[in-house]
Amino acid sequence: MDTCASMEIKDMYMDKSETDVFIPLKQRTCFFNSNDLLTKRGQHAHMLKIILLAIIPVFVLLIQSSIYISNDSKVVSQQKSVQDNISLSVEIGLLVHFLQLERGATALYISSGGSNLVLTSLESNRLKTDIALDSLTNWISVPCPFHFLTRKAYRVRLQDYRKKLKPTNTTIKAAVEFYSNDNDVMIDWVGLTVKDSESETTWQELTAYHMLLLSKEQAGIERAVGSTFFARGSFSVEELLWYTERKILGATYLERSMQYSKFVRTIIDERYTNTHLLTELVIMREKIIANSSSLASVTAGILWFNNMTQYINILKDIQDGLAQEIISSLADHITSLQKSLIFNVIEIIGVMIMSPFIIYLVYRLTKKLQSFATSLKHKTADLEIERKRSEQLLYQMLPIEIAKRMMKNLSIHPEHYDSVTIYFSDIVGFTTICSMSSPMEVIHMLNILYIMIDDRLELFDVYKVETIGDAYMVASGLPIRNKDRHVLEIAMMSLDIMTVVNKATVPHIPEEHWKLRIGINTGSVVAGVVGTKMPRYCLFGDTVNVASRMESTSKPCMIQMSTSTKTALEKFPQLLIRERGEMTIKGKGMMNTYWLIGHRHGNRSPASERVLC
Repeated sequence: MDTCASMEIKDMYMDKSETDVFIPLKQRTCFFNSNDLLTKRGQHAHMLKIILLAIIPVFVLLIQSSIYISNDSKVVSQQKSVQDNISLSVEIGLLVHFLQLERGATALYISSGGSNLVLTSLESNRLKTDIALDSLTNWISVPCPFHFLTRKAYRVRLQDYRKKLKPTNTTIKAAVEFYSNDNDVMIDWVGLTVKDSESETTWQELTAYHMLLLSKEQAGIERAVGSTFFARGSFSVEELLWYTERKILGATYLERSMQYSKFVRTIIDERYTNTHLLTELVIMREKIIANSSSLASVTAGILWFNNMTQYINILKDIQDGLAQEIISSLADHITSLQKSLIFNVIEIIGVMIMSPFIIYLVYRLTKKLQSFATSLKHKTADLEIERKRSEQLLYQMLPIEIAKRMMKNLSIHPEHYDSVTIYFSDIVGFTTICSMSSPMEVIHMLNILYIMIDDRLELFDVYKVETIGDAYMVASGLPIRNKDRHVLEIAMMSLDIMTVVNKATVPHIPEEHWKLRIGINTGSVVAGVVGTKMPRYCLFGDTVNVASRMESTSKPCMIQMSTSTKTALEKFPQLLIRERGEMTIKGKGMMNTYWLIGHRHGNRSPASERVLC
C-alpha cells in the first residue's frame, strides 16, 4: 500500500513538472519577478523584459555611433588643420628659399666690395623674395620677434634693411645672421607644425620635411660664407670654423631627412650623387677647408655661388615634391575619415529607422514563443543533443566500452593484458622554459604541444592514457588488443612525433626548439578505472615503471627502448635499432637498452647521425 501511494505521488509530481515547469513554488508580488508564463501577468512581465533586452543594444549602438561620429569629426577637423598648415609651410618654405638666395647674394655683394655684376643678381633675388612674400595665402603670426606679428611689419623690416645695406657699413657675418635669424623663426614654425600634427600616417614624411628645411638653411649659409672665401681669397680661423660647422650640420640634417623618407634619398641619388655638380662642390669645399691663400676672385665666388645654388635648387625641388606627397597623403587620410564619418551617420540613421520595426518583430516573436511555453516537446531534441555531447566527452576521457558500462551503472573490473607497449615522453629543459614564461604562456605552450601530438595519434592504433605537465603517456594493445602490432604502432608513432615536435619552436620563444625525449617498453599490464567523481583509466604493472625509466634515462632527440621492446621489433626489420649498452635503472639495476634510430624508408630520429653511448 505504501509503495502504491509512493508511486502515485511520484506520478503526480512528474505530471506537474512536465506541464507547469515555469510555475514558481511561491507567489511573488513584484511584477518583474513574475515567472508564470501561463498567466497574463507573467506573460506581460516576460514580454517587457525581452523588449527591454532588444532596446538596450539599439541604444548602445546609437551611443557608440554618436561617439564615433564625434571622434571622426574632431579628427577630420584636426587633419584639415594640419593640411592647411602644411600647405602654408610649403609657401613659407618657398619664401625661406628666396631669402636664402638673397642672403647668399648679399654676402657675395659685400665680399666683392659692391660689384655691379653681383648687385644685378642681388636685385633679382630681392624681387623674387618680394613676390614670394606677397603670394602667401596666410601669415604665420609669430608673437616674438615682434616684426613677425604681421606680414606688413616683416615687409617693412626687410625694406629698411635693404635700404641701409652698404658694403662699407656691415660685415658678412652680420648680413648672414640677419637673414638666418628670420629663416630660423620660420623653420621653427614649420617644426612646431610637424610636432603638433600628431598624424599617424605622415609623421615620418613631416619629420623628413623639417630636416630637409634645416639642411637647406645650413647649405644656404655655407653658400654665403663660401662665396666670401673665394671673393677674398682666404678665411680667418673663426670664419673657417663657422663654415665647417654649417657644412657638417647641413650634411647631418640631410642624412636624417633621407633616413625618414625614401623619396628624399631617391631624388638625391638620382640628381646629385655621382654627378659633375657633386665633384665640383667637393673640390671647392676641399679648397675652403684647406684655407690655402689664393688670389681673390669674384668670378670664383660667383661660380661657387652658382654651384651651391644648383645644389640648393635640388633640395628645393625635393622639398616641394615631399610637401606634395604629404598633402596628398593627408588628403587621402581625410577622405577615408570622411567616408567613415558618412558611414557612421548612415548607420545611426538606419538604426533609428529600424528600431521600431525591430521592437515590433521582437514583440511578435515573443508572443509566438509564449504560446509554446506550456510544452516541453521542443526541449527533447536539445536534451538528446546534449546527451550525445556528454557521451562524446566521456568517450574522450575513457575507452568507449568502459564508458558505456559506466553509463549503464555496470561494474567495471580490472583487465589483464599479456603484451602491450607503453610510450613515455617529456620535453628536455621544460623547467628552464617555464622559468622564462608566465603561467598563461605555459598553458598556451602546452596546449599547442598537446594538440600537435594529439593530431599525430590519429594516424596510429594507439590510446592516449594521460598527460602530466610536459609528460605524455600513450599505450598500444589496449583497451582493444591488436596481437603483436602494438610494438610497431608505438615505434612508428614515436618516430613520427619526434620528427614533428623537434621541428617546432616554443611559441613565445621562437629561437628555442622543442627537444623531445622518449622511452618505450613492452610487457604485461593491468588496466582499470580508478575513482568515481573524476574517473581515470589507469595502467598498473612493472611494464609502466620500466617505460617511465626508459624515458627518464633517454637523451634529447632520442628514443630509448628496453630489451623486450627490441625483441618484439625484430619481427619488423625495416626499423633501425642500435644498442646503447647496459644502464643503471632505478629499482631494476643494470639493464641493456637500445636506441630506435628510425625507419629505413621513413622518419628518423633527429639525432640518428650520432649513436650515443
